[in-house]
Amino acid sequence: MKRALVPVIAVVLLLGIMAALMLGPMRDDSATVDETSFLSAGYSYMQGYKFYFDPENPPLSQLLVAIPSSFMNVTLSEQAKALLDRRAGYSWTVPWFGEPQPVQTLFPQGRDSWYFWPKPEAQIFGQMLVYGGGNDGDAMMWWGRCLQVLVTLGIGVLIFFWVRRAVANYLAALLAVALWVFNPNALAYGHLITTDIDGALGTTAAIMLFAIYLERPGLGQAALCGAALGMALTMKFNALALGPMFVVMALVSWRTLKIAGAKLWKQGLVLAGAAWLVILLAYAFAWAPAPPISSQQAGLLGVPGWFQALRPVLIPCDFFKGIALAISHSRIGHEAYLMGQWSHSGWRTYFPIAFFLKSPLAFFLVTIAGATLAVARWKSLPSLATAPWIAAAVYFGLAITSNVNIGVRHLLTVFSLVCVGVGCVYAKLDKTWAKRALLGLAAWQAVAAICAYPLYLQFMSEAVGGARNGYKYLLDSNYDWGQDAKRLKEFLDELGIKHIYLDYFGTQFSIEYLKIPNTRVNAEQARQITRGTLVVSASQLMRPEWSWLREQKQPVDCVGYTLFVYQFP
Repeated sequence: MKRALVPVIAVVLLLGIMAALMLGPMRDDSATVDETSFLSAGYSYMQGYKFYFDPENPPLSQLLVAIPSSFMNVTLSEQAKALLDRRAGYSWTVPWFGEPQPVQTLFPQGRDSWYFWPKPEAQIFGQMLVYGGGNDGDAMMWWGRCLQVLVTLGIGVLIFFWVRRAVANYLAALLAVALWVFNPNALAYGHLITTDIDGALGTTAAIMLFAIYLERPGLGQAALCGAALGMALTMKFNALALGPMFVVMALVSWRTLKIAGAKLWKQGLVLAGAAWLVILLAYAFAWAPAPPISSQQAGLLGVPGWFQALRPVLIPCDFFKGIALAISHSRIGHEAYLMGQWSHSGWRTYFPIAFFLKSPLAFFLVTIAGATLAVARWKSLPSLATAPWIAAAVYFGLAITSNVNIGVRHLLTVFSLVCVGVGCVYAKLDKTWAKRALLGLAAWQAVAAICAYPLYLQFMSEAVGGARNGYKYLLDSNYDWGQDAKRLKEFLDELGIKHIYLDYFGTQFSIEYLKIPNTRVNAEQARQITRGTLVVSASQLMRPEWSWLREQKQPVDCVGYTLFVYQFP
């Protein structure tokens, strides 16, 4: 066997292990809160209902996961058809900026307006499509998740080639891949139907290609980088962070950037043009500008001033609508939980704390060691080896400023960049003990990841007692995202429990699909229970209105660490 094939085989084996570790969660995790919405949005786009249901997210990743469903015998209930055709909907809706309001107030002429944002309709349509229309919901979820696994493995391949090109060291590249393969966050979100892992792939690829461009500027490389930028922006709008990252990376490389001013402008235009072309292709033939809007309605909807002023040239209009909605979401904030506290505007400390809590202790130590060594050896590292640290720092800094503190999944790009950065640093170490220490930490991380199988979404650092204590620190997509309905079904069947009272943070349609006999209750209604079994999701239990239950009763069991079971009397 040729020696050059050995690292390739090793990478394939590592990625095979990663795929195997995700198979169990793919099968056993119920649909999380947003998955049915993303899958159904992609399906509707493929059926010709362009960019209606989920304008807050770009379409590429949603189209990807909907490919298998388009080949299935999918049927729509009459209710689902009515939602899709805009013949039915909720009495309230969400403006571009502001609190939910009655549809009649915002759209007196009806919901056919292009400016209408059908957020509640999108959620219920997704649940109906997957679990309420006689379709094989499990098969739709499985095949959509399979494509996400391929994206996750693609990031591993990208990490390998980046490190190999930067430092020409196969062992360093394999170490970087291993840090990704055995990262519980990659395993948790890498098999779910969301835009997060796709965004991480697109953003990581764009950063790598821009770093290569800075090393060897040229029209071809500028076009390639621009195409990657366009791909990233049509996967997740978090890729807007690439703008500041590119600027900082260029400034750091300015002294060594060997390119004349005229050529720089020309190549910059090629880069931007390639990105725009990819965006146009993603929003295929929906290239008309947004329709006019009165200043009165724009004020009611919270349509930003820049959108109103530039409306005729914002093409494709759905792309810029999505950017406006994403920016508005970041400004408004989102209800979030951190270590016993609830907030709608978030905390500046949220993402640093979440990064620590959701990382294996070994990976956190590797990150600190890698960053420290990179700074100490900065001048000896090639630009491709310093680029991941620069980009990760900028991305992390931007994340800290956001008011949307709902999940470490928004830092997946940082995790991939850290893997690259640590691999590059490892190649430049001249002390055997230091290399062995990094390899030892990677082995420790691998053990932690394997021991956490298959409950990766619930993973929490060993420093706080692991997943069992996770609900005390983080909730929502960090921990309890509605993924344990199937495990609840198995639990109830095993104990022969025929009925439960339930407050579930997840897709109720999946509860009905699994035929779990339940009565939904809120905290106040649960006070009236005198006999029976009560199940409360962690994301509900930690709310203030449930404090009486936490203080007065102890759970008799806990399903998947996220569903607390109480017995009355």
